[in-house]
Amino acid sequence: MAKKNERVAREAIITDMNDFLMDYAAERLGKDPKLAQSVFAAAKDDLTGLDSLFKDNGVGRRTKYLEVASGFLHDEVQTAEADPNTDYDAESTALAKEAMAYLGNHAGDFDRWEEA
Repeated sequence: MAKKNERVAREAIITDMNDFLMDYAAERLGKDPKLAQSVFAAAKDDLTGLDSLFKDNGVGRRTKYLEVASGFLHDEVQTAEADPNTDYDAESTALAKEAMAYLGNHAGDFDRWEEA
């Protein structure tokens, strides 16, 4: 049962990360029916592609993606024994890449403001 709860929590944070990123993208680039596809295209191979897309010196990538991932990972550890050998930067980057892949596979789900 614990594994299922972990999976559900991970899926929830991935959704939140993408929601935060898409809200930021809409602020920076304007609301566009294909915005999620544009964000994914810019970052699918390298998350630093977001820096060029947003022209923000990495603010969006760090605050809307990597820091959210890091916060989730640190919160998750608080319920268990912290491993001093864990590289949270690497794990945050891995989670962000997983979230970006999810965005690419569910881009239409993140362009919801077009329905409003």
